[in-house]
Amino acid sequence: MNYIVCIATLLFSLSAFAEQGRIYLSTSDPQIKTGSEFYVDVMVENLPEVYGMQLTLTYDAKSITFVDQNTKAKGAQLEQGNFLDEKHLYTLRNQADTQTGQIQYIASQVAPAKSAAGNGRIARLYFSAPDTASRTELAITLAEFGTRSGEKYTYTSQAPLSISFANNYQIQSKPGAGLPLWVLGLVTALLLIILCLCFLRRPPAAKHTDQPA
Repeated sequence: MNYIVCIATLLFSLSAFAEQGRIYLSTSDPQIKTGSEFYVDVMVENLPEVYGMQLTLTYDAKSITFVDQNTKAKGAQLEQGNFLDEKHLYTLRNQADTQTGQIQYIASQVAPAKSAAGNGRIARLYFSAPDTASRTELAITLAEFGTRSGEKYTYTSQAPLSISFANNYQIQSKPGAGLPLWVLGLVTALLLIILCLCFLRRPPAAKHTDQPA
């Protein structure tokens, strides 16, 4: 009986752990000018330590066109994000079916990569909107992450991302490249050193003594 209780407790704790964080679709502007190109990011927030992932996304292939990000490879592919270690990443599948509007992305880190956790971008998808576009939706239909020890965490689908189009809307600005984490860390360290030096070099405050009249 105690053995069954322990197993149930373990399963409950793993299930609760899997609910930590979330995965969602994001774009800098949900109002896009017709006839222009735009992008949508697949983001994660407060994710526990993971080592690989399997994603399935859907979009309306009749209203927007998927833009391939690797013309050298066969088929249409999305752009990999920076959440996982890009230098030690093995991609099992990166394929967009431009007829059905389904995108599959399966990737895993390999040694010596460390587990990834926290916030980041899983992938970036590019589309073009025809002159006749008015509104479309994109959704995550499957989101599974695996740990280095073989555990699997499944995240429930979030609400679809809705995007509208009109001729008087602005063209979406291109995404920034962003700075690598080590650069941000170096800049922060330099700023702290400068602040410490400024504090140490500050002249001591003058002492005031009252002289008798």
